[in-house]
Amino acid sequence: MDSNSSIEEKNFYETIIKESAQYQSSSLSLSKYLAPYFSQAVRKNDKALLAIYYCLLADQSFNDEGARNNFSDKYYLKALDLEEGYSYQNVRVWVKVMYGFYLYRCLKASEALPFILEGEKGLEDIPKELVLDLTQTYKKLGYFFGTLGDYTSGIKYLELGQREEQISPKLKAEILDNLGVLTLKSGGDTLQAMKIFELAQTLALSENDSLRYAKILGNQAAVFEGMKDYHKALLLLDKDLEISRSLGNDRNTIFALMMRIRLDIANKETKDVRHMIAEAESLLLGSDDKKTILELEIHKLNLAMQSNDIGRELNARRRIERLQDSLRFLDGDPVLSQLKFMADKQKYADKLSLAQAVIKKKQAERRLWLILSLLVLVLFFFIYNAVRSRARKRIRDYEYQLLNLKYTKAELDRELVSSKSQVEEYVAYLKRNNEQINVLSAMLEEKGNVVEKDREELKILLQSHLITEEKWQEFKLLIVKEFPNLLQDIQSRFPDITESNLRVIVLMKLGLNNKEVANVLGVTPDAIKKSMQRLKKKLGDQAGVLMEYISDKEFV
Repeated sequence: MDSNSSIEEKNFYETIIKESAQYQSSSLSLSKYLAPYFSQAVRKNDKALLAIYYCLLADQSFNDEGARNNFSDKYYLKALDLEEGYSYQNVRVWVKVMYGFYLYRCLKASEALPFILEGEKGLEDIPKELVLDLTQTYKKLGYFFGTLGDYTSGIKYLELGQREEQISPKLKAEILDNLGVLTLKSGGDTLQAMKIFELAQTLALSENDSLRYAKILGNQAAVFEGMKDYHKALLLLDKDLEISRSLGNDRNTIFALMMRIRLDIANKETKDVRHMIAEAESLLLGSDDKKTILELEIHKLNLAMQSNDIGRELNARRRIERLQDSLRFLDGDPVLSQLKFMADKQKYADKLSLAQAVIKKKQAERRLWLILSLLVLVLFFFIYNAVRSRARKRIRDYEYQLLNLKYTKAELDRELVSSKSQVEEYVAYLKRNNEQINVLSAMLEEKGNVVEKDREELKILLQSHLITEEKWQEFKLLIVKEFPNLLQDIQSRFPDITESNLRVIVLMKLGLNNKEVANVLGVTPDAIKKSMQRLKKKLGDQAGVLMEYISDKEFV
């Protein structure tokens, strides 16, 4: 099992963590303070100290930029990669909670959840006196679970955090303020929540923490709003706004403005609402806080509906619909994702004990997976090349076959031009034409999955082999030239036949069978068979004479 650091080591690490708060004005200031400890960690190969060093730098980089950035990600990943280099469970838990809370601040709650839960689970195996930065660790867990809607866990950790003896009044005021909010959200006693806010307010004033005091005023206003005492709520909000504006704290100013707008619209006191909306929009300019922007659009919609402004109402509805679509799958949205997170929490907790055993095998598994991955990639490469080679060969074969068919067609056409002096040569042309038609038909059947362009090319080539009306007229002229009485003889013997019947009779008399006649006319053998059956029925007694006439291959 993993061990914890000694109490002396724990105190050493915790001193660095707490003292670093005094140098958080910038990454440069913090780096200068941490530089000696970094040198010590490298010299003594203290991977746990290195992990703490990178976590502190990562958090400071996030604070400097006000957002996730390459440095914050890089430093946290370095801290996580060091995990196998030390066995201190209390340091690992601290790193996990730090990274999970970082992801939560980046609005990546689903990614943060496994780290937070692993940190929470790890706390069970660590004596309280060995937990690193206990108050801040409890605070982070309380904030996270409270945001997810797990108010029971959130309140539990915030209460544990504010009870610590060494907690500073400023931090206690912050924790109590959030504890009051969770008490309200959980459906707890309103009076109890107000008592918590009042205690937080006293501490904030004693520490001259104006921003915290303003936030508490806003939260108290929410309590009075719930009690329908709008007058007190508005008085507290006005004071909150005054302080937040004077401090230049845009985030808290926006929060107070949104509540004030909501109350004014609810009370139909809309005189200053548009001005406040414009102020909130100005503060949100360039912000990616889509939830607040959506809330502001809802206020605009309510205001437009109250004033019966159809144009503004439609615009607001369109913007709300777009924002709702973009927020539908927003990672970390407690309203939409709470049930999922809670289910994941339970599943992850059940699997955690198994995961701890797997950790020891990770190095060997990583090597094995790397080798297997390389083998799979090599195998995939050879298979891919083989498939591509076969595909290219099939394409070449197909293109060669198609080219050969086109060449044969051209040869047949040339032979046809030179064969117009003798019907026998035309018949030979038709026979060879039939062979090409058979090949093309087979290709069309075999190439059922070829691209549409290739199918169309095959169809066009096949069509060119058929006896069209134009070709039939040319053929009739050739027959008349070679055998002047043939067509007249057929029509005089069988006056009821149609032009279509005449084609079939002439082709059969020239020696083509049913299938060959069907091929050159572009119909099915069944169609020729049915056509002849209808003709025989039509001719009656003369049907036998017709068949004898067709069988007689001598021309008139």
